[in-house]
Amino acid sequence: MIETTPYSIFKVVFFYCAIILFAPITTFFGMKYFFFEGLIGTGNLASNVWSAVLAVVVLHIALGCFIYRAYFDGGKAKLDEKVD
Repeated sequence: MIETTPYSIFKVVFFYCAIILFAPITTFFGMKYFFFEGLIGTGNLASNVWSAVLAVVVLHIALGCFIYRAYFDGGKAKLDEKVD
């Protein structure tokens, strides 16, 4: 049985909040400066647009992972309890 303490729940939520906040920002600036402007050599507007699109995709993936974890891990605690 998985024990859910307030600290373990806080760690999971804090981890996903950090991923949801920092992954899109890192994706935007990393793709903009290193990939689109550095390797490919696109213009400023095009690199901004494509980097923003990729940052939104990364944000949706992170949110999807958080929702999946919250939905399916929430059911485990309920299934482990005995109902009289």
